[in-house]
Amino acid sequence: MAQANRAVPGAQGEPTIRPFNFRRDCEQVLDFQYDVYERNFAGFVVDAFFLADYRRDLRRASRDPNEALFVMEHQGELCGFVWSAVISTIVDPRVGYIKNVYLAPHLRGRGYAERLMAVAEQWLREQAVDKVMLDTSVANPRAVRFYEKVGYTTERVRMVKHFRASDSSADRN
Repeated sequence: MAQANRAVPGAQGEPTIRPFNFRRDCEQVLDFQYDVYERNFAGFVVDAFFLADYRRDLRRASRDPNEALFVMEHQGELCGFVWSAVISTIVDPRVGYIKNVYLAPHLRGRGYAERLMAVAEQWLREQAVDKVMLDTSVANPRAVRFYEKVGYTTERVRMVKHFRASDSSADRN
């Protein structure tokens, strides 16, 4: 992780942002995922398999120079998290991507999420990417408004079609 020695202090009594430390921070970041995924994806249940996969992803990302993870601390407790990466897509050979953002509910609407995003975006600028992308759920209009507020625009729309069990070809034979 390229930003390993940088911390961003807050004003007196305000949350601080520092690099993610796998051993120290992993369990709390995993706990955040209940709110992130179950709130944004109807019917999704964070289970032991999901948490094991996510733990592996965090461990891998914490060692990858193309990924940066930061946590926000307030009064000795983690209260936020942001995960950014440099990726390539079919149309963008080198682009920044915000993989995950979380801020504790009691701190939302106070400018702290902007601080988390600013740290991630600064790291991405230092990696010489020309743009940054993220995905968000339409089920979370507050997040959509937040991302628009900090300068993100809709460039693509992901369409989804769900199949019912009775639609499977096995049922037709």
